[in-house]
Amino acid sequence: MAATSIAMQKPFPFTDQHPMFRIRGWRELLGKKEVMAAAEMVRHFLATGETGSGKSLSAVMRLLEAILRYPEEDLFEEYRAAVGDKAESPENLRPAVLVIDPKQELGELVDREARGRRVTRITYGEKGPVLHLFEGKDLSKLDAAEAVEFILLQSDFFVRDQASTREPSWNMQAAAILKDFIAVDMLLAKRGIDQVGELWSKTSTAVAHWEDFKAAAPSIAYDPCNYFKAMSTLLSLSSSEHTSVALNCYIDACNDMNVPGDMTVRFMALASMYHSTRSGVLWMADGILADIASDELATCVSLNPIEAPPAENLISVKQVLDVGDVVVYIPTSGVSSIAETVGRCLKSKFFEFAFERANKVRPFFYVVDEAHRFISAGEQDGEQSLLDRCRAFRTGVILSTQSIASMAHKLQGAMDGGRNALDIMLNNCGNALYFRTSDIRTQENLRERIPRCPRADGLHVISVRPLTTLPVGSCYATRCNGKWGLFQVRLPS
Repeated sequence: MAATSIAMQKPFPFTDQHPMFRIRGWRELLGKKEVMAAAEMVRHFLATGETGSGKSLSAVMRLLEAILRYPEEDLFEEYRAAVGDKAESPENLRPAVLVIDPKQELGELVDREARGRRVTRITYGEKGPVLHLFEGKDLSKLDAAEAVEFILLQSDFFVRDQASTREPSWNMQAAAILKDFIAVDMLLAKRGIDQVGELWSKTSTAVAHWEDFKAAAPSIAYDPCNYFKAMSTLLSLSSSEHTSVALNCYIDACNDMNVPGDMTVRFMALASMYHSTRSGVLWMADGILADIASDELATCVSLNPIEAPPAENLISVKQVLDVGDVVVYIPTSGVSSIAETVGRCLKSKFFEFAFERANKVRPFFYVVDEAHRFISAGEQDGEQSLLDRCRAFRTGVILSTQSIASMAHKLQGAMDGGRNALDIMLNNCGNALYFRTSDIRTQENLRERIPRCPRADGLHVISVRPLTTLPVGSCYATRCNGKWGLFQVRLPS
């Protein structure tokens, strides 16, 4: 989302009078009532600690529980007694929530505390609603160059290559080819969406006449759910040393459909290239398409720039934010770059609409476990460009990670300056919880947050009680109001 669009929205922050959040088990930190002001809750949280330190149970679950229960009846009544007729309704104050749950530890809590909210689960391998990356955009006015630029940001392969390469010509040529594919489809879609299907059907039929390609021909078909699958198959068949048959079949189909020749000139040039040159371009294109044409991505996110999924198969982020629903994304187990892409797509879309949601009273919270897998430094999807603004829009973020070093590693080599992005993220997490860890970066960050001993010869508190010695559920906490301490979470029965 463009910064100018964000700037045009009028902030609507929490005030000191809004109902407080009750975080059960945090009595040692928050006092007997275990409450934190709403304005503090949206100053964001960083929870860090190694596996087994109690971070998820003592921090992430307790914060998510507080968010889902908000506003609690007794705390709301105190608020209503204080402001009278100016009180916002409890129904409107119930937050919308996006949860990323890689360890599948938060689903039961969400179900238990949903309290009438609609809970939507997104996961690979289960048929369900999908996010449309172009929600909020007028597809009839969308330009192919704009669409492909937006789509390429979702390809880890492309983004990393752009950040590291000294010779960008290959990836830019690959991007231009994808743009031309989209431009042709957009032209035909204006005549009728069936025209797009007919183009790819003609191509598939022609390819099937060649014995070597017959088995792959059925995959060269317009798939509204996995928009790039046909392109991926077509280019894969064109990468062999002695043939560009599949590309020529596509060009012939374009001619049959009266596609102007200037829209296919790049395909003709590619088909006539010497093999080694063509294979360099197609290697880059295949790398991009391996990301954006994967079934795992298509199960959760639609990148289709010419039509949205049917309403019954669509997650409307605008609606989720306006009515206060909960979306839970469960990534595939293990390390999957596609799973991380899905998480980033969800995050960026929710943050985009958080600034312009129709229901400006309702809060929104983003809760992500293993945040080091999903953070990014992009202008549109990077936390560093959003955390400092979104707290003024009743939007809070809970980032849970094993270590600050793992966050730094994820952002290493980012196109938009990963080191600076990480510093901005950490600075904007006004509340931080440090559980047991041996990570040096985390220890350094905690040392910077906690004041030094006033005595010149005094030891810093974490030198006396290092992070490595903390028992399960015990953590150092630093708050946005300047308070800090070492406390033990007392889990509610």
